Amino acid sequence: MDLTSVAAQRKAGLVLAACGTLLAGCAAPSAPSAAGAHAQAVATLQRVNTRAHECWLRDSDFRDYGLVPELDTTSTPRLLVVPRGKPQSLPQAVIVSSGGGAQFYGPLSTSPLAGRINDDISRWAQGAAGC
Repeated sequence: MDLTSVAAQRKAGLVLAACGTLLAGCAAPSAPSAAGAHAQAVATLQRVNTRAHECWLRDSDFRDYGLVPELDTTSTPRLLVVPRGKPQSLPQAVIVSSGGGAQFYGPLSTSPLAGRINDDISRWAQGAAGC
């Protein structure tokens, strides 16, 4: 092999490597793995749970309710709003997380507290502090 053909092969290799890098940059971003999404949901609900304990459980609007976190489950982690002192009762609200946000459903979603609950959990899920 002469020096010209060696230089040409190196140049061709560099061009191929550059093309591969460019094409890799064009690939669609991959979705977070199931384990990563679950961990993110748990972290989000931990923030919401901490703030809800600090804010709601000291507020007269929530005097009839308690919180039961179900964060260490292999299925969907949840935060349950139940009648105070009755953790085995049917939840009045179920707070779930997906994609770094939080939503809730249940009987309280049609109550006068619905707007406040939604606003609070949305803020807390995004990392805001305070009541």
